[in-house]
Amino acid sequence: MDLNLVQIVFDVETDNAAVQAAYYYQALRRFDLLFRQACCRCGGTQCSACKEQTACPYREVFAQELSTDPDIVRRHQKPPLPFAFKIRQIPDNNSCFEISLVVVGNAVNHLAVFNSAVRRLIESTAQQCPGAVPVITGIYCLDYQSLRHELDCSFRSTGNLVILSSLEIMENTVEAENIRLILDSPLRLLSAGAVLYDFEFTVFLRSQLRRCSSLFAYYGDGELELDFAGLSAAADHVKCLKNGIRYLQPSWSQRSNHAGLQGISEFGDLAPGMRPLLALGSYLNAGKGASFGLGAYRAEAA
Repeated sequence: MDLNLVQIVFDVETDNAAVQAAYYYQALRRFDLLFRQACCRCGGTQCSACKEQTACPYREVFAQELSTDPDIVRRHQKPPLPFAFKIRQIPDNNSCFEISLVVVGNAVNHLAVFNSAVRRLIESTAQQCPGAVPVITGIYCLDYQSLRHELDCSFRSTGNLVILSSLEIMENTVEAENIRLILDSPLRLLSAGAVLYDFEFTVFLRSQLRRCSSLFAYYGDGELELDFAGLSAAADHVKCLKNGIRYLQPSWSQRSNHAGLQGISEFGDLAPGMRPLLALGSYLNAGKGASFGLGAYRAEAA
């Protein structure tokens, strides 16, 4: 059983990347509207009354419909959205930033709509940002080694499109007892319905177990085969070797729902299977708002 995914990178050129990139975290919250505008042919019609709802890209990507299998609903509840954004500033380069987009499962069939919606996102944000109008200078697909393969900007041709296997990502990840966890954007972890203000590895790992397994069940070929009980129990024995993660308000927003855990920490005594899971999860982000750029992270061998 597997879950396919595609990682697309949009290179965006502007004259003030640090300032403009910050606007995108806020703008991404309306991505569903931009996606609908990019594909809807029914104008103001409510989705429930639309004649094309069974073949509608918007419905397939954003409906988050529960499975007809009661066991899947019992285990996973409502599915996550089948995509995840990242906004990445290029070090020492204030004239360019990246919008990274990972799309999973059947949502890959609608990459042309995602492309159109991202362009609408950039156009709409340009009206609010100071400086020159941002321009997409290249669109690329990343392979397993993160090597770039240039794509047709219109997405009419998908010759260079690389479909990644979630199982291969996990199988090709070298196990490590010690890891360095780097939180690149605010992570909003929930525990008992409340946001955590201190990082807890057990909560983080279990959250990623739920997120990855739910994406597999709803958008993949079947269930993710892992020892969930064993990994969950082993998480209690992972040691924090260096704690550099703090709950912070990001520089690009004063809104409380954009604050989250950021920084770098090191952990030891990881059980087999943990690092491969976290490697897969790093494609998909973590925590609340993961689809819209929050909870972006990297898990490196320490």
